[in-house]
Amino acid sequence: MRDDGRRDARRQSVRAYLHRWVESSGAQLLVVDPSDDGGALAEAMAGRGVHVTWVGSTLDGLVEFGRTDPHAVVVAPSAPGIPAEEFVGVIRQHGSPYVIAAACAGDEAGADRVGPLMLAGASAVAVRPYAPQHLWDLLTHAPRSLAEHARLEFGPVALDATAYSVRVDGERIADLPLKEFELLRALLLAAPGVVTDDELRDALWGTDGKRPGGNTIAMHVTRLRSRLGSAVDVRRIRGRGYCLTAE
Repeated sequence: MRDDGRRDARRQSVRAYLHRWVESSGAQLLVVDPSDDGGALAEAMAGRGVHVTWVGSTLDGLVEFGRTDPHAVVVAPSAPGIPAEEFVGVIRQHGSPYVIAAACAGDEAGADRVGPLMLAGASAVAVRPYAPQHLWDLLTHAPRSLAEHARLEFGPVALDATAYSVRVDGERIADLPLKEFELLRALLLAAPGVVTDDELRDALWGTDGKRPGGNTIAMHVTRLRSRLGSAVDVRRIRGRGYCLTAE
């Protein structure tokens, strides 16, 4: 029982760490919209270096606005709580987020409510259901650009999630397979620190369902090493995990 408790505590610690890890890896986008849970949008935006927090009411939006200090906020006029335009006015008084008003295609009543949001401080309009590419286009032109958060660097290695590219000593290498790209990003986020096997499994395959063993991770590491060349190494720290080292 004690061992089970320790394993559960360890797993909870890993999940909490990964939650902070994902949030710290990208810019913050707050979506205040009662229509959906945002899972698909969050997954799509993660590849662009953006962490999505989705809430269903403006009152929850105020809480998350204070917690995450988002670069941008998407607000649906239909969100319950305080009126959406009042919510926009409040957050504009306590920061300079880029505010996007949400509208449904063909919804004339909803379109009429977008005007007050624009007057309250919204700068753009996005149509629901949200298209990740359209949102990204809006966000990259915001005064507080999000694009820089999709880029990670350590030593001679630079990864750009928006362009799905990796450069070593300034030269772009051949596109990495998805798992190796995510492996490199996980290592870059922690560099020069160590990422454990459990953390890599959760980062690459999620926390639910069947996950591969250490041999599969080692296989991906071996392939990644060969693609990066000699300028940087993926070191195995026995009993702990992996880390990036640069010459």
